[in-house]
This record gives sequence, C-alpha cells and structure tokens, in this order.
Amino acid sequence: MGRRRKKYKRVIRRVRRIPTVFQCPHCGSRSLTIDFKKSEESGKKLAVIRCGNCRLKTLLEVPEIYETVDVYAKFLDAFTQGTIEIEFEEGVEETEGEELLGEEE
Repeated sequence: MGRRRKKYKRVIRRVRRIPTVFQCPHCGSRSLTIDFKKSEESGKKLAVIRCGNCRLKTLLEVPEIYETVDVYAKFLDAFTQGTIEIEFEEGVEETEGEELLGEEE
C-alpha cells in the first residue's frame, strides 16, 4: 500500500496592470496624470500631461498607438534633456459642469 499523493497548491500570479498615475520629475510626487485628446491629423493624438501637486502642464503629440506608459517615457526623456516647453497652471482648475460657489448670478 502506497501513500496518498500530495496535492500541490497552484501559485496564483497577479496580472500587472499599466499604471495610470506616475511620478512627477519636477516635484517628485506621485501625482502626474496623462489624458488623451483627438488631434486633427489622422494617426496622431494629443497627450495632456498634468501634475496635481506642482501644477506642471504640457502637451505632446504622439502616435495613436501610444499608451500612457509610452507617453510618460517620452515626456521623461524630453524633460531631462530640456527639449520640451512646460507651463505651470495657477489657481484651482475648473472642469466642465462645475461652477465656483461665489460666481452665481
């Protein structure tokens, strides 16, 4: 008579997801977001890169197949080389549909 065969537990591996929030190269905080807008040119799209902490903002025109990680890598290269124009937004940003409380008529 032999022993009963031991059951092995399957190791469940987590699927790594593409990040949506990145580290800002200017202030170092993890608050850099990348949004996409459609461009007039076919095959291209406009990437809007914003930092929620230091209010850094820039626009990049990238190929349509680029994901957020690809845009971040391209932005990081351009930022460290100094070949990109960067703006700093002032004040609180107002998005569509929101109104500031003091501006009601």
